[in-house]
Amino acid sequence: MSTLIRTDDVPVGDRLDYVREITAATWVPMECRALAGGEDYWGVFRASGLGPLQVVVMDVMPITVSRTPALIEQEDPNLLKMILACGEGSTVVTQDGRQARISAGEFALYDTRRPYQVDCAVDQVRPARLLTFMFPPSLLPLSRKQLPGLTATTFSATTGLGDLTSQFLLQLASNVDHYNPAEAARLSTAALEVLATRLAHELELDTWGTPEARRHALLTTVQAFIHQHLGDAELAPRDVAAAHHISLRSLHQLFHDEGLTVAGYIRQRRLERCRRDLADPALASRPVAAIAATWGFTSAAEFSRAFRAAHGIPPAEYRRSALLANTSAR
Repeated sequence: MSTLIRTDDVPVGDRLDYVREITAATWVPMECRALAGGEDYWGVFRASGLGPLQVVVMDVMPITVSRTPALIEQEDPNLLKMILACGEGSTVVTQDGRQARISAGEFALYDTRRPYQVDCAVDQVRPARLLTFMFPPSLLPLSRKQLPGLTATTFSATTGLGDLTSQFLLQLASNVDHYNPAEAARLSTAALEVLATRLAHELELDTWGTPEARRHALLTTVQAFIHQHLGDAELAPRDVAAAHHISLRSLHQLFHDEGLTVAGYIRQRRLERCRRDLADPALASRPVAAIAATWGFTSAAEFSRAFRAAHGIPPAEYRRSALLANTSAR
């Protein structure tokens, strides 16, 4: 389901500050500067999740966003972003000493770990529609050394692979609210395959990833799917395997190669989410059993045993210690 965010839901004088908050919460912290009419800036953002991909469709008036060294030092989520122009106007992406100007059907990549600037809807007097995808670069079966050669490069919507990539991603984003979780996981994998093929074509590679790179990309995608469904008490390895069109045996082997089990990984991540919530002062009034249930534990006793085995103390005692330490630190 998409989250709809509109700047005209806030007072005129607060709109540009609101956009800064939106960009930090939706993507990463960035500086924002409206090219004209900053106080009454207008924009609409529709943010959705698609498996491990974060998708945002936005209609925006001209604006410049930039990721500075100071902001990178403040928060570095290590993500790759792709921006695709959907209609009239141009957008310019600057990174690594290069500039990419994109128009309808074209896209460019940029890396959140390094400074960049994006000038959206330049030379426009009307809103421009743009589409962004954000995801961990490890999901692409390409080495990190190859990625800097692809940032701030214009990927055109030429006949063939170029047009296929743009049209597939546009259609994917326009229908994102109609996919169930299993479909979203499969389609996100397909989207990454299409994108990786397009990037490999740009690099003129005959093969765009070793078997190990493909295995790692699949593992990361599977783990992202698990993270999104930790609250489902019925989540089981067979569901994870089915969502990714692989056999249960292949799934177990994938985790075995990392020294993990699928069930153990699910439990470990659930316990970590519970630990985080127990230490959160904002959730201090929420019963321990309710927090456990939120993250898929159906039995309070089972959760208590598992938490104690993982952290050495019962969850209630951990909460008291964590909240006391938080209070003392203020």
